[in-house]
Amino acid sequence: MIAMALLFAGCSLLAGSQPKQFSRIVRHGHLSNPARIALRSLGAVLLLAALVILIRTEGPSFGALVWACLLSISAIAVALILAWLPRFTSAT
Repeated sequence: MIAMALLFAGCSLLAGSQPKQFSRIVRHGHLSNPARIALRSLGAVLLLAALVILIRTEGPSFGALVWACLLSISAIAVALILAWLPRFTSAT
C-alpha cells in the first residue's frame, strides 16, 4: 500500500509539473522553472522510492514487475482524475 501511495503521488507530481496541467489544477496559476524542476525531481524520487521498497520486500525480479504494474495503474488513475477534474471543479 505504501508503494502504491508513493507511485500515485509521484505520478501526480510529474503530471502537475507540466504547465498545462498545473494551470488546470491551480486555476490559471503560473509554474516557475525552479518549481517545475522541484516537482519533477520529487516525483522521480517518489517513483524510485517505491521501486526500492518493492525490490526489498518482493525481491528484484518480482518487485520490478509489481512496480511496473502499479506504475501503470497509478498513471491511469492520475490521467482519469485529470480528465474529470474540470467536471468536478465546475460543479462546485
